[in-house]
Amino acid sequence: MRPEVGARHRQLVAEGLTRTQLVAYAGASGDFHPFHHDEIYATTHGFDQLFAHGMLTMGITGEALVAVFGPEGLDRYGADFLKPVWPGDTLTTELVVTAVHADGSVEVDIFTTDQQGTQVLRGTAAGRLAAE
Repeated sequence: MRPEVGARHRQLVAEGLTRTQLVAYAGASGDFHPFHHDEIYATTHGFDQLFAHGMLTMGITGEALVAVFGPEGLDRYGADFLKPVWPGDTLTTELVVTAVHADGSVEVDIFTTDQQGTQVLRGTAAGRLAAE
């Protein structure tokens, strides 16, 4: 990604999210809310099926940030969860540079969409771009 306003990076971050990934994330995070692993609970509470943890979506989105900022260049990352992410969804993240500072740091807007192009996460991040 070029360090200039408007530069973009687009990356496939999850292809066919699985229920196993949801359960693995629940175990790793300790978040065992039944919306994320109990189909009956989720459907009796108004959802079509169980759905991914928002923080799992944020973590998957982070793969694009690591690709651009490297493992140590990210200083700040925040996001809003806009829509549920379902098992089977494919997620793509786009980063857009919104500011370049004199010290070489950059700010980006983050957009993660599902396979229909629906935004599921929107956020911002800042840091130093990894050397290309």
